[in-house]
Amino acid sequence: MDDKYLLLLDANKILVSTLDIKKLLTIIMEYAGKVVNAEAVSLLLIDETTGELYFDVTIGEKSDDLKTIRLKKGEGIAGWCASYNRSLIVEDVAKDARWTARSDSSSGFKTKSIICTPMRYKNKIVGVIEGINSLGKEFFTEDDLPFFEAFANQAAIALENAMLFARLNQEKDKITAAFNGMTEAVFVTDKSGVITQLNKAACNLVNSDRVVGNSLEKILINNGLQLHPNFLNFKDKTKVFEIAGRKEKQEYFNCLVTKILDEEDIINNYIFVIRDISEEKKEELLKRSFLSLISHKLKTPLVTIVGYIPIIQGEKLSLTQKKGLESIKKQSDKLVALVEDLLKFTMVMSETLELGKSEVKVSKIVLETVKLLSEKFNNSNASIEVSDMSELGKIFADESKMKDALCCIIENAVKFNKNEKKIIKISGELSDENIILNIEDNGVGIPLSEKDKIFEKFYQIEESFTGQVEGVGLGLPLAKRIIEAHNGSIDVSSQTGKYSKFIITIPKA
Repeated sequence: MDDKYLLLLDANKILVSTLDIKKLLTIIMEYAGKVVNAEAVSLLLIDETTGELYFDVTIGEKSDDLKTIRLKKGEGIAGWCASYNRSLIVEDVAKDARWTARSDSSSGFKTKSIICTPMRYKNKIVGVIEGINSLGKEFFTEDDLPFFEAFANQAAIALENAMLFARLNQEKDKITAAFNGMTEAVFVTDKSGVITQLNKAACNLVNSDRVVGNSLEKILINNGLQLHPNFLNFKDKTKVFEIAGRKEKQEYFNCLVTKILDEEDIINNYIFVIRDISEEKKEELLKRSFLSLISHKLKTPLVTIVGYIPIIQGEKLSLTQKKGLESIKKQSDKLVALVEDLLKFTMVMSETLELGKSEVKVSKIVLETVKLLSEKFNNSNASIEVSDMSELGKIFADESKMKDALCCIIENAVKFNKNEKKIIKISGELSDENIILNIEDNGVGIPLSEKDKIFEKFYQIEESFTGQVEGVGLGLPLAKRIIEAHNGSIDVSSQTGKYSKFIITIPKA
């Protein structure tokens, strides 16, 4: 009896010493045979998909043939043990109705008696161990059962740990493959910004695979990349910023930084994903240069055309000539407005937006904008209602550009409003450190799917929804650019068919 206890202790030490599944299964089989002194031992695992039992490892002559056999749920003595979660001793298998001779037929082995027990792990059965044909006595007895069950439970724990380790390794391999396959450069750092891991694209970016243990900031600067000061200090979980590279190569990069926090929200690591956007920047510059060039080239002949129209209108003209001239004037005015929008847009979307900031009352900006637009909307049946803004105070802003931003939003509210009576309401409120302006209209609203798109350049909601497509979709992107240049933000809430409300937040002076 003491020998078996020592054997179990020895088995436990051996079982916990390996996480290699194949090696572990072989050890389990060897020690299972020793614990009950069996002629042969088989291990059947449960297929979690089908519930079937299959022979994974067997010991004994012709044991490999057993691996091709799968037992259905409840089939055979092993299936009964698994289904009822009970151990079983069968003194003579030939007299037991649960016995299936499929394994003996396949292997040529002669089974006489069996001791069988489930392998349990946290109330879950992971498999079944069978001892076959007792050596030294006619059959297995109840004295063998406690030791066999104890060993089976030890084996189940060791097997689950090994399987968990194997699954973790598989997931790690998948993540590593994806990590190294990314075209973006990825750096993982500790909380102080020291590199702990990087992928192949990151190695290529810094021309070295030996940077682990170095400061990311130092490595990037040494490679000609200009980081923002205090780039690790930000409030949210993520931050996006641009990195300028070597000027002679016109390099630009986009960087997404993510904090990795522990359970107490303390920073453990940072993950930097750096993407080369040089080509996008070049393309954007070409577009902007093209728009600026075309706008200026169009403006010169337009000034001449628009300037001569009043002179020609003063001459004696036929009815047809008058109608033709009116049409020319109308279309020229539209073209002038379009060119002005394009010029304004190229100016606002330039790399550096120059702002002539000064302290200015919010009420002054709003009221003067409304006055200008009221004259413009004189014949469009639109009214602009402004609430009292005397308490809002001042903001530090470029007055002219802020008026441009408000104009863009209000003009959109009128232009895309299909109601006979168009109403725009402007109100303001104070928050802790900001001034909030609300511009609400009674128009068709904005579908939820369009909310993120309306601030994109040259984007317009479908004509079937808005009822018209005049303009080129520059107004709202322009307004957003100006407001964000003032460290502010713009958002929109809407209910289709009822209203749209643009919420502008600007820091107080």
